[in-house]
Amino acid sequence: MKETVKKSSLGLISLAILGMACDAFGAGGVPASAATMPVPATAAKEDHVKDIAKQELSNRRQSLMKEAVVANDEIIHAIFFLEKKDTRQAYTMLTKADGQLNILLARDPNLKLAPIDVRANVMDLEVSPDRIHNAVKDAKSELDNGHIQAARILLAPLVSEMHIDTDFLPLGIYPNAIKQASKEIQASRLDEAESTLADALSSIVTSQEVIPLPPLKAEGDVLKAEQLLNKDKVNNRSKVLSLLDSADNHLADSEALGYGKYQTIRSEIASIKTRVAGGGAKPDLFERVKGLFHEIMHGKKG
Repeated sequence: MKETVKKSSLGLISLAILGMACDAFGAGGVPASAATMPVPATAAKEDHVKDIAKQELSNRRQSLMKEAVVANDEIIHAIFFLEKKDTRQAYTMLTKADGQLNILLARDPNLKLAPIDVRANVMDLEVSPDRIHNAVKDAKSELDNGHIQAARILLAPLVSEMHIDTDFLPLGIYPNAIKQASKEIQASRLDEAESTLADALSSIVTSQEVIPLPPLKAEGDVLKAEQLLNKDKVNNRSKVLSLLDSADNHLADSEALGYGKYQTIRSEIASIKTRVAGGGAKPDLFERVKGLFHEIMHGKKG
């Protein structure tokens, strides 16, 4: 069974909200299986989220190791040929896979895990904090009555986050599996060879990061508010205030969902609203709040 290692990040490291299949190495040439990512309609409208997602996903794809990706694909092909009883092609595939891993290990003999794929899934929730609190209250009541599964059903939808899954090829297992399967092919033990390779595939390690969306949406609102205010302080005032309200609401949602506390940054947004409403906005009005969002992006709470 595939091992899953889960990591939780409460920062705004944002990735992969775009629904598109991407070449893992761009113009570099070797297509990998970087997945297509579903996008909810609500998230698709968040330009700020999409822009950061594109950049972060691009960064992650750059970390994929071409040799490991190719080796894994060759093993999959080898299994296919074994099923067809084509031992010559299966053995050729394994020879190529072994060569790719040798290149990788020659470059870094201490490498244990090689990233081969990155995927993302977005689960977005658009409800008020009051409804969130009510759902939690109902879930607690169900738990008090011993209804664990009923409570789980109530809590399951309370998410607004991205899941970033990265697959790693375990280099302590794959080279030995390739050598063993090659010997089994030479000995005409094709079923054993196929089983050996299937076991290797099942040893792939998946690391999962969980990234909350509401703070990222809030930052997008704040940046848009700054742009509008710089264009026209008078005529855009109501739009700016509305965006700042929206940013604060997103942070309230994030708190209600348990992603963190944002007292400092919400107080700063309230201060900005007061200055904008009073006509006292200065050019550097948004600098502190942008700095606070930057801290959130690096894993600190606001």
